[in-house]
Amino acid sequence: MRSPRWLRALLAAIIALAAGFGIAALSPASAHAATGTTWTVQVGSQSPQHHIQGMNYGPGEIWINVGDTVHWTAAAMEPHTVSFVDAAHPAVEFNPFDPSLAYMMTRTSQTTIGAPGEYRNSGIMATVPLDILPVPQYTSYDLTFTGPGDYNYICYVHGVMMTGVVHVRAAGTAYPHTQQWYNAQARKDRAAVIADGERIWSSARSEADAHHVFVGVTDEKAMVMAFTRSHVTIRVGQSVTFEWSKNAVPIPHTVTFGEEPASLGPVGDPTHYAGGTLSSGIVVAPSSTFTVTFTKAGTYSYLCMLHDTMGMVGSVTVLP
Repeated sequence: MRSPRWLRALLAAIIALAAGFGIAALSPASAHAATGTTWTVQVGSQSPQHHIQGMNYGPGEIWINVGDTVHWTAAAMEPHTVSFVDAAHPAVEFNPFDPSLAYMMTRTSQTTIGAPGEYRNSGIMATVPLDILPVPQYTSYDLTFTGPGDYNYICYVHGVMMTGVVHVRAAGTAYPHTQQWYNAQARKDRAAVIADGERIWSSARSEADAHHVFVGVTDEKAMVMAFTRSHVTIRVGQSVTFEWSKNAVPIPHTVTFGEEPASLGPVGDPTHYAGGTLSSGIVVAPSSTFTVTFTKAGTYSYLCMLHDTMGMVGSVTVLP
């Protein structure tokens, strides 16, 4: 799987400044297990083809006892975190360009947590190969809870759209649910995300045409990492306008033709495109558009530099 170069360079710079697939297999637990039980929660969800990504924990709510451990496991290619925040590490808008927010991608060293309000962070969790990111990247995260209370957590990357809670009761309290029950909830949550993603993707496809392609589709549950429509045919002298307008939740994407540039900003002239490198650069705002006028016949492939490994690719065929 190819590593996106823009991401490696970007996160490497942040570190320097700051320093100076489906449901995962879940472990069973009995309804009256002894203190010290490990419970498993999935982080994120995705469709089999990876183009639909979910902003959810599976499940988002779990009841355990003092002395138990929660084992979070990455279940999606989209990066997420498990973050118990405090005032010094707030859940503000995720911005990988800001070195003051490097804490959002940094795992804390503690393996236990004793009271709600204590700061803990998993760092970046995803199922993609570890060599994609030049920062520590994880597929699992464990915390043992040593005090009672309701522990709320959040994904730093996706903010209030992705939250969870661990309810911790006294040791020896009867568990209300088994791990099998939580597994079933996780499967239901995943199915709901995929169904929602298919629905919003279908709606966007019905509005797209050969000259208007939507760049991703999101709501508050699902993210569709795809161009809609991804393959179009036009004639020389005509244009295709790429629109971010179907992203109810702002998600960064690029429209990049040819070889991926080192720059994260716009590259090339979209008003007279006849081949070579051309890129919108990273765009987030849903009101944004990127119009490309094609001046030479041929087939031109393009991708999103951030999400091409999830299948976010397309092509424009230009006829004479």
